[in-house]
Amino acid sequence: MLRAIKMIFKTLFDRFMWALIVCFLMSNAFALDGTLIVANRTGGSISFIDLNVGVEVARLPVGPIIPHEVAVSPDGRFALTSEYGPNDRPGRHVLLIDISNASLIGRIDLGPNSRPHTVLFLPDGRRAIATMQDSDQLALIDIELQQVIRLYPTGGREGHMARLSPDGSRAYVASRLGKGTLSVVFLDEERDPVVIETGLGAEGLDVSMDGSEIWVANRQERSISIIDANSLEIVSVLDSRPLAGRIDIGSEGYAVVPNGNTRGTPVSQYLRLFNVHSRELVVEVPLRDGSPQNGNFGVLVQDDVVFASDPHQGTIQTFTLDGLVNRQVLISNHDGPDGMAWTPIRLNAMIID
Repeated sequence: MLRAIKMIFKTLFDRFMWALIVCFLMSNAFALDGTLIVANRTGGSISFIDLNVGVEVARLPVGPIIPHEVAVSPDGRFALTSEYGPNDRPGRHVLLIDISNASLIGRIDLGPNSRPHTVLFLPDGRRAIATMQDSDQLALIDIELQQVIRLYPTGGREGHMARLSPDGSRAYVASRLGKGTLSVVFLDEERDPVVIETGLGAEGLDVSMDGSEIWVANRQERSISIIDANSLEIVSVLDSRPLAGRIDIGSEGYAVVPNGNTRGTPVSQYLRLFNVHSRELVVEVPLRDGSPQNGNFGVLVQDDVVFASDPHQGTIQTFTLDGLVNRQVLISNHDGPDGMAWTPIRLNAMIID
């Protein structure tokens, strides 16, 4: 009898403790559901953060390849990351990941002189592109065959970041060497790329939701160039803080721009919010304490949430897009979180459901 009572109390205690754990996790949960996928460039891994409970639920080691960027397929089932590689050993592969169980299912060889950085799925989900920084080319990849099916010259020098037009017919590649350029690569046409000089250190870029404009951050010129997608001419130039390196445009008509510096003179790091339609600066908030420091940031806008990764301090902060308010620290003490992507899918191996 006494033993039975002890078992009952133990069961009740266990359930109580699990309830406390659930409450704790749910108190850290974020308003956005799904999974945040993060490329950890110093940790050589890909993290899967369950936004329903606000914790990392899986980490996929990918070796010392220094992954910088990550992309998710249109159906949310697969991810790609690039094998950027250390300075003395450039990478040459794009990695294909099954999100449902956080497993590596393919290594796609781009060939020598590659050093891929940005990877993106096309809207059909069957193809993807990858920038090849060391050869100034853009690779078109067949996902099912897991091989390169075409190479495009970009016409720029050291193409680093890229974005696609909404219909996937064009790739826009920012090249940061030389005068700083934006290359327009026509994926479905036999046509030379159009190269537009935007400014020194052209790097971060994004395309407006309707595809009508391309925004390019010129790191060394403290400027943002806005290009009309029809005329392929610069129609406006905005002031930016020093060394703005990334841009992400959300569905609500806002562009989010972080700035920072990893070499040379430290700068104060901010997250700036622009109205895409009026092109006005809405607000800016310090990403750290506002004092000049070294460090740069990744950024992702998903629905009404902004994610800002800090590879040097190992954190991911979140903000509400409208006004950059409600700052929270989603992850801390992480291994160099850099590029991020979102999927509505949650992993099969869930901590709590």
